[in-house]
Amino acid sequence: MKPILTVALLLLVNSSLWAQLKLTGTVNDHQKLPLPYAGLTLSNLGSKQTTTTDSIGYFSFRNLKPGKYQLSSTYTGFQTIVTDVVLSADTSIKIVLQSSNNQLSEVIVTAGKPTLVNNTEKLTYNVSNSITATGTDGLTAVSQIPGVKVSSNEITSAGKGQLRVMVNGQTIQLAGLDLMRYLKSMSANQISKIELIKNPSANFDADGNAGLINIVTKQSKKQGYSGNVQFNGKRWIHDQNTIYGTSNFYALNGSANLNYNTEKLSVYSSLNLDKDHHLEGFQTDLYYPKQTWLQTDTGDYTYHNINLIAGADYKLSPKTTIGLSYLGGRGVYDGSDHVNNPIYNNSTGKTDSTLKTYATYHPVALSNSINMHTIINFDTTGKKLALNADYYNYYRTDKSDFESNSYIPGRPGAVNNTRYYDTNKQNINIYTFKADAELPTRYGTLAFGGKLSFIDNYSNAFYYNKINEKDLVYNTNLSNEFDYTENTQSLYANLAREKGKWKYQTGLRTEFTQTKGYSYTVDQTTKNSYVKLFPSLLIAYQADPENNISFTLGRRINRPSFWSLNPFKSLFTAYSYGQGNPYLQPEYNNNFELSHTYKSNLTSALFLNITDNGFNNVTIARPDTNLVYTTPINFLKTYRYGISESYALKLFPWLENSNQATFYHTNAYSSSSSFNDIKGYGLYLASNNTIYFNRDKTFAMAANFWYQFPEIDHIGRSGTTYKLDLGLTALALKKNLNITLNVNDVLRSSATSVTTYVNGIKQKFTNFQINRYAQLSVSYRFGSKPAKTRETGNEDERGRNH
Repeated sequence: MKPILTVALLLLVNSSLWAQLKLTGTVNDHQKLPLPYAGLTLSNLGSKQTTTTDSIGYFSFRNLKPGKYQLSSTYTGFQTIVTDVVLSADTSIKIVLQSSNNQLSEVIVTAGKPTLVNNTEKLTYNVSNSITATGTDGLTAVSQIPGVKVSSNEITSAGKGQLRVMVNGQTIQLAGLDLMRYLKSMSANQISKIELIKNPSANFDADGNAGLINIVTKQSKKQGYSGNVQFNGKRWIHDQNTIYGTSNFYALNGSANLNYNTEKLSVYSSLNLDKDHHLEGFQTDLYYPKQTWLQTDTGDYTYHNINLIAGADYKLSPKTTIGLSYLGGRGVYDGSDHVNNPIYNNSTGKTDSTLKTYATYHPVALSNSINMHTIINFDTTGKKLALNADYYNYYRTDKSDFESNSYIPGRPGAVNNTRYYDTNKQNINIYTFKADAELPTRYGTLAFGGKLSFIDNYSNAFYYNKINEKDLVYNTNLSNEFDYTENTQSLYANLAREKGKWKYQTGLRTEFTQTKGYSYTVDQTTKNSYVKLFPSLLIAYQADPENNISFTLGRRINRPSFWSLNPFKSLFTAYSYGQGNPYLQPEYNNNFELSHTYKSNLTSALFLNITDNGFNNVTIARPDTNLVYTTPINFLKTYRYGISESYALKLFPWLENSNQATFYHTNAYSSSSSFNDIKGYGLYLASNNTIYFNRDKTFAMAANFWYQFPEIDHIGRSGTTYKLDLGLTALALKKNLNITLNVNDVLRSSATSVTTYVNGIKQKFTNFQINRYAQLSVSYRFGSKPAKTRETGNEDERGRNH
């Protein structure tokens, strides 16, 4: 009897699943051009569902029962059509609307987008709606995303690991300080939104342990001319007004966007200018058995930057769009580092000696990125092909004067003096070719394609012993000239399907990589070649309109930065330096997550992240020679599991609230005898709040706060950090004028510190980056308003532009 009941129950469940039908279709005008965002209402026996078409005129109604329906289709400037539809199976229809003969007056529709939109696949942060991001740079805008942490040299997801950065879908091949400065060169006024892609599908590059950050730049969809201008003034708030004899820490910024759109042509551009005077710094403490070294490094820099984004798209036909875009700029950092390193005797508590280093720097960075693309929509069923060709160049030069002195208490003057002059250069050239196709099949939507990537990175560092101001002697021990090439060929296939209450997406990406590093200085070649598979999977079940359950898995890769592979030495003091490792290998990450979403407000998730062959910069201290050097090595295997909660509170129309909590445990195992295994818990809390003071939402304030409890950071343990950002904004002149006042890192508490033990010697690294400042921003929007002239049908495709 029991088996019979089981079979009957399965048959009942199966029949109920198959009873869920789908109605899909397209809405076009009489010229067969798609009508984006047309309104549709589906009625049946008193029940009613509404939706809109997407940017290419496609719509869908799901989870329908068999029966007779009425479908009403509306679009401004067109006659409404009511169609009778009888559903007995999944059905697809084509709707053609006729133009209305009535002359319409101008209609302006203002739709407010929430600052944060969170779902299973990604979190979208609408920068243009964020008060605390207004007037800032791209790096600060990224740091405003709940759950995303920005440190001095990397961007991570709270509790999950490192994120890779893309701009308009193209991976930025920079890391560390170069990446931070690149993002800082962009204005938040140039950015439309930032996407945190949690589990990228196979059509994305496999880089990024915990996922991807995709920065999408602005491109207006309004017909005719439109744009905006913005001016910002920033003042850093320090505990002391004068540091190393300098003061007046400020920033000035101006940016502008200009767009022009017609039925077939879209042209867009933005310009950003920066000038500032700021501080950078860190401290490294080393606790030897007999001595304690306390090394502080304070950088005093001025920054000058120009950044340009420009592009054009042209619609050759209703099915084909071509485009060209450019992103580039020039950034100059002029400054100096003051390094002070007192050495204390642990027995007496007195100073044994003091190392003092003063170095000047003049790095100049040029970046140029060009994209050419073609998008072909073969028909209205979704068949399309996208072709992209990209060239990226990053060229940076630097020159430095370096002087280090040793002082002993009781002795006049320096007992030891070391002086160097050096020049260095980095030249990165990257060529990529990519083809992506989408093909609807009876089994689901099949996406497949490939990518070719060719990377060449040349760098050098030439050191000279400085005898006096005029006489220089080439130093062969410190100098280095290095060339690195990396070529990758990728193929992928991804299948997505929705059936009843279920949604499936599975994909596989294959990457074949060849690397070659050559040191001209020591005539040494290092080669590597590997083939890796990167699967991805998503299974989602919509139990009812309020509950969704999903499971995802994905495998990712984190490749070393180019500087990490370069064996050159970068001096900190006469006794400390950093050095790359040409034998460094990529690390791999496997991510698993089970999540539940309730009413699109509450998302709960269980996750597991496993990192193999992990690498990190480690500081090796040798008390026998007093030498301290930092280098990256592969030595880690990490297991991190935890639970995350995201909740959007929607109690009041005047409050926009989003909260996140992530609790996790980390086990880090070392393959090197120099490091002990370590484990521990971590907790991250965040709350983003926007309060509107009037019904028109023209006067508002924001308060964003996050708190990071101590956690395991690679093979060390970090301290507690937290950050409070406040903002106040007002709109005037029909919401075209925006005035915003922000205070960033109000409590000056976001600087990180990590304590590690290497060969039994305690080390503590503290980043005292100065993040507290007040900023006033004024922006004005101008241009034509959206009227009866409708938008073209390629907004989704144009959103991929660079």
